[in-house]
Amino acid sequence: MASTGASSSLLLFTSSVLLFAALCAASVQYAPGLSENFYDESCPQAAAIVRSYVLKYLTNDSSFAGAFNRLQFHDCWVQGCDGSVLLNSTSTNSAEREAHVNFGLRGLKEVDEIKAALEYACPGVVSCADLLILAARDATSIAGGLSWSVGLGRRDSRVSNDLMADGNLPFPVFPFDILVDNFARKNFSAREMVVLSGAHTIGRSHCNGILPHIYNFTGGNNETDIDPTLNPGFAAYLKRNCPFGNRDNSIPIDSTSGKFDNAYYKNVLNGKGVFITDSTLITTPLGNSIVSSFAEGDSTFFQEFADAMVKMGNLGVLTGSQGEIRQKCQFVN
Repeated sequence: MASTGASSSLLLFTSSVLLFAALCAASVQYAPGLSENFYDESCPQAAAIVRSYVLKYLTNDSSFAGAFNRLQFHDCWVQGCDGSVLLNSTSTNSAEREAHVNFGLRGLKEVDEIKAALEYACPGVVSCADLLILAARDATSIAGGLSWSVGLGRRDSRVSNDLMADGNLPFPVFPFDILVDNFARKNFSAREMVVLSGAHTIGRSHCNGILPHIYNFTGGNNETDIDPTLNPGFAAYLKRNCPFGNRDNSIPIDSTSGKFDNAYYKNVLNGKGVFITDSTLITTPLGNSIVSSFAEGDSTFFQEFADAMVKMGNLGVLTGSQGEIRQKCQFVN
């Protein structure tokens, strides 16, 4: 039997280790200029305002969880997390939101409503770029995923161009190797690409991105030309809901589309990926291995997704005197 002194030393050592582990787990690396307490004095209610509106939207329509996730990704992947995806086109410029890859982008009106509430509470303080980061985090946690700490202090870009969006964002027809290359250009690994693909566990999609999966798959202009890896029953379901040439219908992109879970990976393994970029994840041994691991009940998907979202939020941020704080997210000041 250990002595009292030995037991006390062991307890002290164990407590120290646990405290160190907790501190390590809590420490998040943010881009220079960002901090978790950025608005503590200038607008302490900012995060609560964003969350209250996101909760309202998801209560009325759970698919908005996917919309807010998509907005963060489609913003950050093009010249960084700077709110540029929200800007309107002008008479001399076609903005990102008009890009082919941004077809059916949702949540823009809702973001404007949140921004108006932030401006009422704290005029000229909270950026549209930070709003998107907070909304994506809150949408994920409200839908059942993990929450995570976010660094804040981004400023908004005055520049937005549709060609930049089409040149940076992955299209839903990309095969595995092209997806890996696209993510590598942003310093994300193949595993992180598969992790972030898991955002398709929530939300809806217009048929625009689904049609190439179920018609003319090999480019032969053939309506019966379907991706052969698709589950036949699921392919028939997609065809019923996305008739040939219909870009505007929308369907859930996951069997539990209102809930953040790992059902997406189970669906992909069973030939029920909505997009080509979903089905392609299991066409290589590497992708298949990662998808299979995330399909397990005790997978690390939730934590890895949170970590990847934090990492994405660091891309190309504007801070300090760069950019501006837009009064309205659709327009430069």
